[in-house]
Parts: sequence; C-alpha cells; structure tokens
Amino acid sequence: MNLEQAFDFQKNYERKVAEAADYLRPFLAEQPHFGIVLGSGLGDLASRIEQSVVLPYSSIPNFPVPTIEGHEGKLHIGKLQGVPVIGLQGRKHFYEVADLAMNVGMLQVVFPVHVLAELCVPNYFVTNAAGGLNLDYQVGDMMILRSHINMIPSPLLGQHHSFKRVNDGQRVWRFQPMSFEYDPSLRSLLEQSGEQFGQTIRKGVYLAVTGPTYETQGECIAFRDGLHADAVGMSTTPEVIIARNRGMNCVGFSCITNKIAADGTNATNHEEVKAILDSAQVRHRLTSTVENFFRAYSRNIRKQ
Repeated sequence: MNLEQAFDFQKNYERKVAEAADYLRPFLAEQPHFGIVLGSGLGDLASRIEQSVVLPYSSIPNFPVPTIEGHEGKLHIGKLQGVPVIGLQGRKHFYEVADLAMNVGMLQVVFPVHVLAELCVPNYFVTNAAGGLNLDYQVGDMMILRSHINMIPSPLLGQHHSFKRVNDGQRVWRFQPMSFEYDPSLRSLLEQSGEQFGQTIRKGVYLAVTGPTYETQGECIAFRDGLHADAVGMSTTPEVIIARNRGMNCVGFSCITNKIAADGTNATNHEEVKAILDSAQVRHRLTSTVENFFRAYSRNIRKQ
C-alpha cells in the first residue's frame, strides 16, 4: 500500500467499513448473534458451521487479507449449533502491517470488528494461541480470558470516528471504559462448556505484545511476576477494545501452545506452536468446548 492509498484508507475509513458491510448484508439469511475468530487451532470448527456461505476475504471490499500461515482468510456465514454466526477464519496481526503510514496498519487489524458492528452483531468471540506464563499451565491447556493487559498501540488512538454502538445506537465513546471487558455471563457459560476437560480449562489474564519476537527471559519474568499475566500473545486486545467501543459483548480463550520456564526461558518457535495446534487432542478439546458453548447458548435463547 503506497502513501496515497494509505491516505485514502485512513480518510475514508468509515465509508470503507460500510462498503464491506453492505457487500456482506445480502448473504445474511438471519441476524448473526456472534462474530467468532476461528484462529489458531480452530480450523476444524469452520467445517462445523452449517448452511454456510464461504467468502474469501479478498472478495470483500477493503477487507484485510492475512499473510501468516494458518490464517486462511475466509469468512463463513451460517449456524453453529443452531446459533447464527459469522466466522472469521484468520486475522491480520499488527506486526504484519505496523510499517504502514497514518495508523493504517492498526485500522486494518480492527477492520473486521467494525464490519461486524455495522452488521449489528452483538457478541464477539475471540480465540488465540499464547505462551503460558503461569507455572501451573501445561501445553495444550485452554485459558478462558478473564481480563487482559494491552501492550499493543490502542486502536482508539487518532481520529474519533462517528461509528454507532450496537447496543444503544449512540456514537462511540472517545474515552472507552474497559471494565467487564469479557462479559461475565458469557464467560461463565464458556467455563461450564469446558467442564468435561477438567484441569485443562483455566481462567487467566492475557497480555498482548506486538511481536513478532518471542519474549526474552527478562520480559517473561516481568510479565509473570510483575504484571501477574498468565499468558502472552501477539493479538486479540485491539479487537476487543474496538468490540467494546462498538457496544459488543466479548468472550474468548487462549490455547497454551508453549510453557515458559520459571527462569523466564521461552524456548519455542513458530513450527512448535503450529505442531501443538495441529494435535488431534488439542483440536478436539477446543472444538468441543466451543460447540458446547453455542449449544448451551442456543438453549438459553429458546428459554427466553
């Protein structure tokens, strides 16, 4: 993207989001209840979306296309355990686009969340792969997000947009509260959905850094012992900030793909992380928990 294209994307951002939403709207058979990031380790879940319409990101106007292996770049519209959803198979990370001028990189990272909000999707389900800082965590565990620490530049820096909030139709706030960043009722439902997997289901605080370096020993010790983070990764928090700013409820989890030692040693690489995510046992645990969540959510809807 050259400077002229970056200027156009930044200046006309709200219109470009609207163009993407307008393109997708005719594909919606009914109002989606959730947008869900089918990130690392959740590729199997995409095939479980019923009555699905699958659209490559590249076919959607202005939609950012991921460049990282394992992020397919496909949008799925359909039902998951009877719940209408939009599945985002892959995400754009800030480290992929941090060199773009005029904050365009961050605007690309959160673009899909804005599109979901324009489509009046009320809930956002995030998933990611993360390193385990908590010494009790084991490789392959699922950590339900209780809170987060954002060390990636805020997506609310710069222009105050005129976007509307999903829940009340008012303009997005300039100064966004982040209490209850992960909805307590949805979080409780996710916890119940993973009960069959016992101690492999954790609850903790996710810390987001820009990457793409893995953390040093000093950083790991500081993050765990100083900031009391339980897991560290390179995504998610900008999306959640925008989702909350747009009036959406958030829930989600991290898959622990590597264990950081007590002395802070983080001896991992991208291939090892992918190997954990390709494990049949881990994929079954993640997929089953998410399916249980949507099955329970569907039952709750029918009771209302």
